[in-house]
Amino acid sequence: MGKYPLLDEIESPADIRRLPESDLPRLCGEVRDYLIDTLSMVGGHFASNLGVVELTVALHYVLETPADKLIWDVGHQIYPHKILTGRRERLKSVRRRGGLSGFPRRDESPYDLYNTGHAGTSISQLLGEAMARDRLGLKHRCACVIGDASIASGMAFEALNHGGHVKSDCLVVLNDNDMSISHNVGALNQYLNRLITSPLYNRWKRFWYTLIMWVPVVGPALQAFSRRIEKSFKDFLTPGGLFADLGFRYVGPVDGHNVLELVRVLRKIVRLRGPIVLHAYSQKGKGYQPAENNPIRYHSVTMFNRADGTFAGGKASSDQVGFSQIVGDTLLEVARKNDRVVAITPAMIEGSGLRPLADAMPERVYDVGIAEQHSMSFAGGLASGGAIPYLCIYSTFLNRALDQLIQDVGLMNFPVRMVVDRAGCVGPDGETHQGLYDMGVLLAVPNVRLYAPATGGELKAMLLFMEGFDEGPIAVRFPKAACDRSTLDQLPDVSKIAPEVSGSGRDLAIVCPGITWEAGLELERELRNKHGILSTVVGLRWIRPLDVESLIELLGACAHFIVVEDSYIYSSAAAYIVANLPLDIRGRHIKTYAFPEEAIPHGSREEIMADYGLTPSAIAADLLTHPAFSGKVFPSLAKPSEV
Repeated sequence: MGKYPLLDEIESPADIRRLPESDLPRLCGEVRDYLIDTLSMVGGHFASNLGVVELTVALHYVLETPADKLIWDVGHQIYPHKILTGRRERLKSVRRRGGLSGFPRRDESPYDLYNTGHAGTSISQLLGEAMARDRLGLKHRCACVIGDASIASGMAFEALNHGGHVKSDCLVVLNDNDMSISHNVGALNQYLNRLITSPLYNRWKRFWYTLIMWVPVVGPALQAFSRRIEKSFKDFLTPGGLFADLGFRYVGPVDGHNVLELVRVLRKIVRLRGPIVLHAYSQKGKGYQPAENNPIRYHSVTMFNRADGTFAGGKASSDQVGFSQIVGDTLLEVARKNDRVVAITPAMIEGSGLRPLADAMPERVYDVGIAEQHSMSFAGGLASGGAIPYLCIYSTFLNRALDQLIQDVGLMNFPVRMVVDRAGCVGPDGETHQGLYDMGVLLAVPNVRLYAPATGGELKAMLLFMEGFDEGPIAVRFPKAACDRSTLDQLPDVSKIAPEVSGSGRDLAIVCPGITWEAGLELERELRNKHGILSTVVGLRWIRPLDVESLIELLGACAHFIVVEDSYIYSSAAAYIVANLPLDIRGRHIKTYAFPEEAIPHGSREEIMADYGLTPSAIAADLLTHPAFSGKVFPSLAKPSEV
């Protein structure tokens, strides 16, 4: 018998439903052990998955998935679901090129209804599924699982408000692993859960309200009074008043790690009519002590030692520093000197490098939760009121605040400082998290200035420059990467918009916005040493304002030019650059090397760039097939040692 005897027999949720209830706790233990064993070897999202093992087993045990619809918000907690839906062995490939996605994906399994990655969408999708079912006269059940952080997002509240209005049968499972509403538990709440889910209670409640309606004269008033008494009683003893006010029947809190209790409650709930919220409290990292002690550190992990939780590889080189850390260190430096400086983040204090500032000056950091739209308008209000706001936001989440960026910042020219992290190809998080839109988004909005550093020193210099820039909105975008710490020793003058130039070849100009500068330099060397093509590398840091005069001079001196970008080809700086050039210079543009207009799946950054022909060697090979270079002989200036 193997290490996971029960789990070895599970190929689909139908196999779970054949087990006696008494076996479910043991199955949960095996799923948790499998998660810890596997992720210690391959890495991935960790603490959140350990926290939903019992909930996942219970939902698949009670619901007839996939006929019944089960939707997962965000997807950080999707691994137990994947294990139980026929993908257990493939979990070893999670987030790797060609392997399982770290999030739900429709093309992986019929049990994954949506490709997810952003928060707060599940209740809207749930209502859509439920109302489509009602429209078609079908009978399946619809449920979603959403976390306590996600349910606080504006979109989730919009969906709750709508769901309470339309009254369609559906179940929202609130997985609460942090907020204070989860602490109101105990014997009384367990009693109330049994009471309000009891078929006898619900039958007598319907009978009572029907009966008193027929009492002459006072019937309607008595019914209204009874409902107020019932609601006041529930609001006083349970934390569900908000959901009741929105039109949802509230059940909970229940212990999210008691699988038998979850099954019992779910079996009663699925027989009830109308929209329901089941509130389950859970613990991130449950069952693995290091993750329980530090769920933030163990949210997403690399390989680690299962025995003690230590991570493989040790400490990063002291010669390297992450771009996000540069942001945090620099903003702390700026805030200490200027009382008007504040930082804003939509639930990404650690990811955006703001923990040092938040610890040192908590009153100067506003974590607004998963509320990107609010964060942008809030930043505009701060700027209008005289503060100096730095909005620290991931590129993929900036997309959610586009309307507010246009209406509440751009059009009014408010000096919001946007610090756009994880720009470009992000790798393992895949298509929902790729930072490939921000260049086109920012360049489409009036008044926004855009800077794209190639080094950590340039990033720090721009963050310092932003403090005193009050002429309108300004953004700096940078990748999820590290750089040489030595670049911080001498900071460039970022107020100058002229491009950085390397080489003086006349055959080709290689235009490189931001982080693609190093790739451009490598491409120039390869073209020169291997093929005799002499190039000039034009590094653009300032994308807007664009130094058109310098570009005309540089590109006009070369026979042709290309643009190398870490963006979508139709959401790139290239279109903006070319559109600002006179017609005779535009004619020299032969190609933009960027991502095609398709979803870019997960994998390492290096693998993805290679697959899409965006490495220097791939670009060089492609250029040689272009009519401008194909079959031509160029005089090579390379020395033998350089080849």
